[in-house]
Amino acid sequence: MLYLKCTGIVQKALGLPKTVVADAIPSSAPLGNWYVNRFDTGRRKAYVFMSETTLLSFILFQGKKPVTTETLPTMMLGGLAQLLQMRGMGEEAIERAMLPYHEGVFAKTDSRPDLGSLNDLVQRYQWLIEYEGGLDRCDLTGIIMGINNTPQRRLGWCSSWDMTQSKLQLPN
Repeated sequence: MLYLKCTGIVQKALGLPKTVVADAIPSSAPLGNWYVNRFDTGRRKAYVFMSETTLLSFILFQGKKPVTTETLPTMMLGGLAQLLQMRGMGEEAIERAMLPYHEGVFAKTDSRPDLGSLNDLVQRYQWLIEYEGGLDRCDLTGIIMGINNTPQRRLGWCSSWDMTQSKLQLPN
């Protein structure tokens, strides 16, 4: 089960009534449940996704059509597969990461530390995109890879990539 723990901004953007937003249960998936937030950069709407167990993150931009409750889980899964491929992980690792996520369910954010990490990621993505000259000039792949290579205090000073490799039981 793929629990997307949406911030209030995302819930409002998707038009999610409170009756549809579930309480997430702990996940046995290697990368756990996922947090989702939305922010503006330039004139574009960006969605940031973060694994609650590894703090692995990536951003995707809204296209011409609005993101809906049907498209957000598909967006997330496509983005995760692409991120793992860009990192050079094999099909076996990608399948191991994706297999538990057979159905998308929307949930409330339920962890202040995770929400704090997510908000920190939003600020770092925004700052780095602007620092590198905006969306037209920045190396977005480099930004995403760099953020995931940054040691995290919450991970015992390991990077999100290190934790992801460990959770997917891959050799270094």
